[in-house]
Amino acid sequence: METMYETLLKMPLFQGLSEEEVTRIIGKVKLHFQKYRAGSVIFKRGDICDKLTFLLKGELMMESSDKDNNFVLKEFEEAPSLIELHSLFGINTNYFSNFIAETDVDLISIDKSFILTELDKYDIFRLNFRNVISNRAQQLHEKLWQNNYSCLETKMIDFLLDRCEISFGKKQLKIKMEDFALIIGETRLSVSKCLNNLEKEGLVFLRRTEIEIPDLNLLKEWKNRFLESLSCNKEIVNQ
Repeated sequence: METMYETLLKMPLFQGLSEEEVTRIIGKVKLHFQKYRAGSVIFKRGDICDKLTFLLKGELMMESSDKDNNFVLKEFEEAPSLIELHSLFGINTNYFSNFIAETDVDLISIDKSFILTELDKYDIFRLNFRNVISNRAQQLHEKLWQNNYSCLETKMIDFLLDRCEISFGKKQLKIKMEDFALIIGETRLSVSKCLNNLEKEGLVFLRRTEIEIPDLNLLKEWKNRFLESLSCNKEIVNQ
């Protein structure tokens, strides 16, 4: 069984630090240990993010929605991981999503003040923190330029990919078919037909006002193959 030190060393913020350095940090920084039962709400959207929180054990469900609550996206995150690190600093320091324990979970948190007074003294921690934030910004920027809005299939998939914080795993999108069609500029009938085709291939499961994606990677792979086939067809037509 992993020790707390071994788990922390897997976190991107502590990678590169020795166990001795982590031990020294823990000796100076006040840690808050918490346990939650499955189904417990850990953070609500709008709560102030004033601590660095690590998921040490278990699985969380992250629930995000647009400002008008036209749709809700549920993502699932397993330990070890960080909880909404990007909300710790900046203009808006409130959680954007709800975080709910999908299983029994163990958390550890460090107050924001200790990050500035203690953790910031370590060059590796500062570099890791900057890299994590920079990587997220770069990924968001790439999404703006990589998406293909030329056809219904890619518009539907990119709608989901644009909003996912976790780039893999199971997702659940709660949305009415007419709202989905309106948002991506298509008809309800065409969206329904496309989703049913994806369901036949095992890429999504449809329920009333809900779309479940069992594996986001499979959906991304399907999109890439689809775009390749479109490209090949265009080359044949142009010959």
